[in-house]
Amino acid sequence: MAYLLIKSLHLALVLFWVAGMVLQAFVLAAADKLPGPALPQELARLRLLRKWERLLTTPAMVGALASGVYLASSAGWFGSGWLSVKLALVLLLAAVHGMQAGRLRRLAEAAGDVTEAGRARLMPVVLAAPVLIILLVVMKPF
Repeated sequence: MAYLLIKSLHLALVLFWVAGMVLQAFVLAAADKLPGPALPQELARLRLLRKWERLLTTPAMVGALASGVYLASSAGWFGSGWLSVKLALVLLLAAVHGMQAGRLRRLAEAAGDVTEAGRARLMPVVLAAPVLIILLVVMKPF
């Protein structure tokens, strides 16, 4: 019974984490297209998204990681090939989350006047990694 409760909690936390990352990716992609510094309304939205990221997305990521480790250890999946690939993808998502959170912080604190050479386009990673993770978890191919 406890396993199913933790699994449900894990799924909810993952949903909040990935939804927050997708939202961040869309907002950061839109910020790339701004012709100049952000206007006060845009800065207010960036600050609101940053607050959302600190209060919901990051705690959801930490909770998802902790509950995922518990689920994998209680099911005895450590050592499985599919889990190793899944963990690599999860760590990639965590790194992308950190990159997005840092960029969002810089944009909000610098009044939107941040010039970054070679901005990373992270939307494909944010969208593809969760799909691959779901396929690995459902199919457990190796």
